[in-house]
Amino acid sequence: MIFDDLYLDGIAACIPDRVTLDEAVELGLCEAEDVAGMDWLSVALAGDVAAPDMAVQAGREALEMSRHPASDFAVLMHATCTYQGPDIWSSSHYVQRHTIGGSAPSVEIRQGCAGMVASLELAGCFLAAAPDRPAALITSADNWTHPLIARWRGTQWALFGDAATALVLSRRQGFARLVNVCSSSLPELEEINRGGEPLHPAGPTIGHQVVLPDRILALQGDQREMAKAIGRAESELIHRALDEAGLKPRDITRVAHQSAGSRSIVEHILEPFDGELALGTWEFGRRLGHTGASDQVAALHHLLTGREVRPGDHVMLLGTGVGMAFSCAIVQILDDLPARG
Repeated sequence: MIFDDLYLDGIAACIPDRVTLDEAVELGLCEAEDVAGMDWLSVALAGDVAAPDMAVQAGREALEMSRHPASDFAVLMHATCTYQGPDIWSSSHYVQRHTIGGSAPSVEIRQGCAGMVASLELAGCFLAAAPDRPAALITSADNWTHPLIARWRGTQWALFGDAATALVLSRRQGFARLVNVCSSSLPELEEINRGGEPLHPAGPTIGHQVVLPDRILALQGDQREMAKAIGRAESELIHRALDEAGLKPRDITRVAHQSAGSRSIVEHILEPFDGELALGTWEFGRRLGHTGASDQVAALHHLLTGREVRPGDHVMLLGTGVGMAFSCAIVQILDDLPARG
């Protein structure tokens, strides 16, 4: 959806200390064979810090940068991938309580690793639907340190790292303009992330651990054809977002995409841009780990704080999540980041 008056007025990325794969083996966090042959360099580990508390920290930092008072916020959206806290409880309302407060609606977004980019479209449409909705706070956080996720038995696609990110979406002003956001789905491939597991009883209720390589091995069907279908869907969405915005691939300065360990995977993601690795954020991401829904905003924050993008540049945010879900956003940088506070 093309937006005419939506801006990014605050951004934050809270990334805990990183542990290299060699250090992880030395510390006994994993076996050497678990990470052998991977191109990941390190992952961020939050220890026992709860994901919603990480989101609160990121949300507060984004609010400090923003020029909106708490009373301006019409909605809070919190994108999550893994466990946030107790069952039958709302992490989004916890984040709201400790950031903007108030009585605005608070929503948890479960679009997997595309959740933060998808939230831009949802929050943008929500703000555009009424003139008295000036701003939205969007957060995401995941801590993969728990026994139901085999963190260190990952893949080149996903070796999980912990992080939290936040954005303030404004109808008034900002350091970047939200140009367009598009989303699509491939529901016929939902089993890719299910791996043949039964729907009931749910795995967590019986202590079943998620081991990504095992799910891939359990897949039925031609995995090469599945990968091709995902690639086509990503490429079609990228071109749709560009076409609607009146832009060409050459107009995109950088692409903030999901973290991946493999150079070839990132080159595949960047095929619509001739696979130019330097256009993406591979070197940043392979030192972070795949954080869930925070990858793209963490990468954008990295590009902004490192002055790797400047006013006038267009940056694409590209996310693929379970489902399969795809979301793509284009932002135009208008100014350097303002100081917090």
